[in-house]
Amino acid sequence: MVNKEKLVIETERLLLVPITMQYAEEIFKEFNREITTYMSPKPAKDISETKAFIQHSIETMNAWINYQTVILDKITKEFLGCAWLHADNPKTPELGIWIKKSAFGKKIGREAIVGLTDRAQKNLDFEYLFYPVDKDNIPSRKIAESLWWILQKDIDGNDIVTNNQTIDPNSEIHWVEYRIPKKQK
Repeated sequence: MVNKEKLVIETERLLLVPITMQYAEEIFKEFNREITTYMSPKPAKDISETKAFIQHSIETMNAWINYQTVILDKITKEFLGCAWLHADNPKTPELGIWIKKSAFGKKIGREAIVGLTDRAQKNLDFEYLFYPVDKDNIPSRKIAESLWWILQKDIDGNDIVTNNQTIDPNSEIHWVEYRIPKKQK
């Protein structure tokens, strides 16, 4: 079992805490169609789907291949969204985030991703972290670009775009990938 108290990440304004069933209702309510516009997982139709996601996240955290957090306001403990680090391939873990609509425009996403990245830099052995973002998701791209992360380009200098099918067969996500190299000690 993962010692969850040691996995809390504290930033200036936020706490990133391991996901638990305590947040099922808020995740179900806030992870809606508007939030998932640029994401491949779509909103749950029923809270049982959200609970299944949380249970799976807990199981994969216990197996040390996933770190799924909820983002809370440090003072009020208000739920603000979710951030994660998936390490299916430990040499190239994936970062991700979503923020509830009422928290947009406050740089919550940037602060949470910086906290998660800093923790990974200090505690994980990897070649690079990657941060896939839909090419049209400007707020998420701004997070990466404000941190000087490396956008993957082809030999001609064009963004490398990967098309991925979503759960909806009529929809595709067009990912660009940012990379964050491991800092050398």
